[in-house]
Amino acid sequence: MYRIVPAAVAIPQTVADVVSLVRQATASKTPLIPRGAGSGMPGGNVGSGIIADLSIGFAELVIDTHAHVARAGASVTWSRVNEAARPYGLRLPPDPSSGAFATSGGMVATNAAGPRTVRYGSMRRWIVGLDVVEADGTVRTVARGQPSARFTLTTADRRLVAERFPKTRKNSSGYALDHFAETGDEIDLLIGAEGTLGIVTAVHWKLDPIPPDIAGAALGFAGLEAMADAVPYLVSLNPSAIELLDETLLRFVPEAPKVACLLLVEFEREHAAAARGAAGDAVHGLKHSAEAARSVLPNATEVKIVVSGNARAAARQPTVAPAHRGRLCAAGGTRRVRRRSSGSGQASRHSRRDLWPCRGRPRSRERAPRYDARRLA
Repeated sequence: MYRIVPAAVAIPQTVADVVSLVRQATASKTPLIPRGAGSGMPGGNVGSGIIADLSIGFAELVIDTHAHVARAGASVTWSRVNEAARPYGLRLPPDPSSGAFATSGGMVATNAAGPRTVRYGSMRRWIVGLDVVEADGTVRTVARGQPSARFTLTTADRRLVAERFPKTRKNSSGYALDHFAETGDEIDLLIGAEGTLGIVTAVHWKLDPIPPDIAGAALGFAGLEAMADAVPYLVSLNPSAIELLDETLLRFVPEAPKVACLLLVEFEREHAAAARGAAGDAVHGLKHSAEAARSVLPNATEVKIVVSGNARAAARQPTVAPAHRGRLCAAGGTRRVRRRSSGSGQASRHSRRDLWPCRGRPRSRERAPRYDARRLA
């Protein structure tokens, strides 16, 4: 963790307050560090200058159900965006682990991501506009598809970026020159810039329909090498989320199986049968390298799978019970939740996220489902 005592802390409540702060910092040549919830790990939200804490004001949130866009103030959290969008059958797909308190401004500054990055990418893909205050105090909205008038790349620059920039699914090191070289959009430089190119006061999020059905599987492996070998096959099945839990976390979960690591895999499909089939394919495709023990939960709507090099060991720990001390929710599976959508009065199907780390208060042990695992031949 990083600890730097700032010169001062300012808590702006309005855009005008931010403009005043920026102009004062520019005139006095004092570093100005915008800060959200402070959940970012690289330490970009600390510094010896003036901390501009944007987590108090900027709480406006408007859902445009026709355009599938949410305009959220810089302090609006991921969880609040999704709570407001859920009644309309919409969501913000990327799900950072700190989503309960990660702010919109902070998620833009760090280009946040989560388990669903494997299918939905990072926050970059879901940002269609930013309200920013620039270094000279100018206030403007930067939209997706808007070429940059401030920053340019020469032909040689573009060629160098194409040749030398890391070819990774997500890169948070430095400015996103690869995306900027491809699109020419200024917004691609602002995303992930940690507030160094402008202070974000509001975010225009693109929303996506909530998938009808979800199936989840937990795959346990005897070693990290075996897990790594399995990932390319699992990715080929088009999962909606993949997350690794290694021994550093599992040791705090008494109910966890005795394996070196768990790989949590989620599949979103249009029908429950298709979602369950994808989860089954995940196991069947791995049987050539490991024996599988599969447990079907009593209500036949959830599947829990543990893969191990030893079938007997897997049978002794066929499921992962909810581990609320470790902030893990219940086992993954397929769910259908019917809610009334606004306007039409028609019932729409929603998914319930039960597989991944909790986004709010954990469910009590009394309410946790108790699974009776049955070994299948």
